[in-house]
Amino acid sequence: MKIYNSLTRTKEEFVPLKTGKVGMYVCGPTVYDEPHIGHARSAYIFDVVRRYFGYKKYDVTFVRNVTDVDDKIIDKAKKELAADSPGPEVIEKTKEVSKKYLEAYHDDMALLGIKPPDKEPKATEYIPKMVKFIELLIKSNRAYASGGDVYFDIKTAERYGKLSNQNLDKMESGARVTSGEKKKDPMDFALWKKAKDGEPSWDSPWGSGRPGWHIECSAMSSDILGDEFDIHGGGIDLIFPHHENEIAQSEGAGKKFARYWMHNGLLTIKSEKMAKSLGNFVPIKAFMAEYKDADLLKLLFLNTHYRHPVDYTEDKIMEMKAQKERIVIALGKMEKVGEAASKKSGVRSQKVEGFRKKFEEAMDDDFNMPLALASVFELVNESNKNTTDADFAFEAARLIAEAGSVFGLNMRASEKDISSDVKAAIEKRNAARKSGDYKEADRIRMELLEKGVILEDTKDGTAWRKKL
Repeated sequence: MKIYNSLTRTKEEFVPLKTGKVGMYVCGPTVYDEPHIGHARSAYIFDVVRRYFGYKKYDVTFVRNVTDVDDKIIDKAKKELAADSPGPEVIEKTKEVSKKYLEAYHDDMALLGIKPPDKEPKATEYIPKMVKFIELLIKSNRAYASGGDVYFDIKTAERYGKLSNQNLDKMESGARVTSGEKKKDPMDFALWKKAKDGEPSWDSPWGSGRPGWHIECSAMSSDILGDEFDIHGGGIDLIFPHHENEIAQSEGAGKKFARYWMHNGLLTIKSEKMAKSLGNFVPIKAFMAEYKDADLLKLLFLNTHYRHPVDYTEDKIMEMKAQKERIVIALGKMEKVGEAASKKSGVRSQKVEGFRKKFEEAMDDDFNMPLALASVFELVNESNKNTTDADFAFEAARLIAEAGSVFGLNMRASEKDISSDVKAAIEKRNAARKSGDYKEADRIRMELLEKGVILEDTKDGTAWRKKL
């Protein structure tokens, strides 16, 4: 297996730190608003990565953090209170805001069928450990206290800019010190922020305050996964400054940190950056309310390599509907034909194994999901040509189901949800056909089609599926 390492900008053979085990840390949400489909892409991509490691029999520990104290959350609390000045009510409201939107995030991940992390540390739960981490950086002369704030001294970082491939001198030329900051250098970044009146704060050796954003990930990942772990992931927009600063402070504390860095491309809508100001912000709940099927969004993501940007349009979602329908129809037929297979023979179809090899080779090559998905469609095409071989059908259906599990897709039609009156109509039509009343049979077919049920007459009888 090879992974494109953002740090070295090359594909590298994946060698886990511990044989048979994978430790993954992925940057999670800052909970100040409703999750949107851009958030869904990062969450989904790393869910597939995690699922594929499981498919390959690795024991995975998946960590995704929650930033539940932050300027954006505090600003949202003030806005909801319509408070011109901070006060005790803002502190309480900040907790309510973070709780509300974390629950919204959990609900939306469940709507999409994205598995929860094994560990989900919250920033507010880790503040004592962040304080200890900062103390270690001060002791090693990598950080300094200044007027109640604590800053990381960027000049002490070895090869700062190595992840983002930026030159420190050029970065410094455009850096500025914001009013109120007491930095030695404009490039230095905050590890601890002095408390502001009426805002959430915690005690520390430098006075009351709260942690900077970057320090939480270094403290959480090292505490849960160790000072060195396998994979750190997140969106490409986090490379600088967030992940660059994580590396600087973690290495400054004497930790080896992440071995492989993975970054997913961002989502655009009709070729524009998604933003509320542009009116193209699509909450996950709004997508699900309109399309009722998370697989359509997942297929959109699967059709583009995870490192590349993907553009969202309604037309593309309609294309994904057609893609899913092809799989669902083929899988239904294969399972029906495969019922007669010698399931206990243990003999696998070599033809199907060829498609499995293609699927695995694609996923082993830096999780090339579009190519892996293409191998599934190749198998669908082959299955449509080979409709009588029960053993082939059984094995093909199993492989498609396994690929669907890796991709987190529901490949089967929701046949169990069919109503009793629809079942009765199907039985009535079958009786009409048997008696030669084809006019009545056609009438019932059209009536069922209006209800979203599609009938297919085959030599083995009448099959049906719900319209996607």
